[in-house]
Amino acid sequence: MPQTIAIVGANLAGGRAAAALRQSGFEGHITLIGEERWPPYERPPLSKEVLWDNGNLPETFFLQDEAWYSENRIDLRLGARAESLDLAGGAVTLQNGSSIKADRVLLTTGGAARRLPLAGADAPNVHHLRTKDDADHLAKALVAGARIVVIGMGVIGAEVAASARKAGCEVVAIEPAPVAMVRTIGERFGGWLSRQHSARGVDTRFGIGVEGLALDSNGRVAAVNLSDTTQVTCDAVVVGIGIVPAVELARDAGLAIGNGIIVDKQCSTSNPHVFAAGDVAEQPDFFGGRTRLETYQNAAEQGAAAAAAMLGQKPDFCKPCWFWSDQYDINLQVTGRINDSADVIVRGDMDSEQFTALFLNQDVVEGVITINRPADMGVGKRLVERRIAVSHSIAADDTAPLRTLLAPPAKET
Repeated sequence: MPQTIAIVGANLAGGRAAAALRQSGFEGHITLIGEERWPPYERPPLSKEVLWDNGNLPETFFLQDEAWYSENRIDLRLGARAESLDLAGGAVTLQNGSSIKADRVLLTTGGAARRLPLAGADAPNVHHLRTKDDADHLAKALVAGARIVVIGMGVIGAEVAASARKAGCEVVAIEPAPVAMVRTIGERFGGWLSRQHSARGVDTRFGIGVEGLALDSNGRVAAVNLSDTTQVTCDAVVVGIGIVPAVELARDAGLAIGNGIIVDKQCSTSNPHVFAAGDVAEQPDFFGGRTRLETYQNAAEQGAAAAAAMLGQKPDFCKPCWFWSDQYDINLQVTGRINDSADVIVRGDMDSEQFTALFLNQDVVEGVITINRPADMGVGKRLVERRIAVSHSIAADDTAPLRTLLAPPAKET
């Protein structure tokens, strides 16, 4: 059993790991190291409530109050950057030169918002959304009547566009792909979501890239130049084009790196004393191969699984993706594999803004999308996790409860 554990990354995955260690009875020393000045918090509100509610935080924003860390004897180091790992000596060196002894190290370093490779991309009115401070800064720009250009209509860009409209801003959304959130919900349902944004006043420009940023005399972006030769004036720009996983510590220590820090189902890296979890971990994919998941569910559950692994248990962490997104009055949830070439069954009316889509590989449900049907997702996750084969006729019958599909179809005689 380890006596000292260092967790590098005071975020959801790191915070859940620290809590799980204590809940499992670990009595040794835990150090939780975070670059931000805030204790671990939940990121989903950053693109929603924090933006439209003048920077106010929901009551459940922080994972724990500050007293919890001292009560649970967790050495919380905030505003501290880990500089290197000493694998031979069993220590983490911080930027200030101090060294933290650790029998086990958990890397939950997450990632940094990807920047535009353009001149002017560091202008003061160009925003990214990754941290609480980012959200606080952006919230001040989202005033009624402001003209906001959102570059990238993935999950974050789409949520910011919705929040900016709720705040009374004019919004122009730029996306090189043909529809919103195409990587996560495919072209058909991405097209549906794109139409929802347009219907709510977002000026959507799909299939168009950004060529340059035009600055004013104060060094602020005054307009965005697009690949179709048009120019969009703006008061602020929000860039939502993904994240770059923070693999520097692992890479410099000689750990195996791919599209993130490579881990197995026990969250173990190529060094048996170092583990990784959350957005930075490249892990086994539920459907085969490898993947890196940037979801709340994965960070929370993998952080807890890593804690178990560091204590000598053998978790088998390999789950299908699940995430949700709230945009306007739309609650969108996704689980499993969304494939445009799959056989898709839609339960309900897409025009009613309440429906469920099942993605089938032959008869097996491999993916589910729900729109304003959260109860269906509870069943949908079980269908995907259990790789259940379903009757197409029953699946298509929206009068039959979705849970009916959890029972194996009757054999035809």
